[in-house]
Amino acid sequence: RERAFGAATHDVTAAQMTLDTILAERGRELLFEARRRTDLIRFGMFTGNSLLWAWKGNQPGGVTTDAHFNLYAIPLNELSANPNLKQNPGF
Repeated sequence: RERAFGAATHDVTAAQMTLDTILAERGRELLFEARRRTDLIRFGMFTGNSLLWAWKGNQPGGVTTDAHFNLYAIPLNELSANPNLKQNPGF
């Protein structure tokens, strides 16, 4: 940080280093690398009210994401090829 900013004013203290701070930094640092959804699912923030903002889901008050979106749907050709597979709930 000192090399990039030239001063210690941007240093983060241990008290400021929270899970929310880390996830926000990862969201900016890995913006176009498709990691955000996985991180939010891993830390239980993808569904529910923990990550809600105005106009999320094109609604003025925002809408929550349904829990079945924590898993992807299994492709139909995979289900057809293997009768032992069952589709994930909600799909």
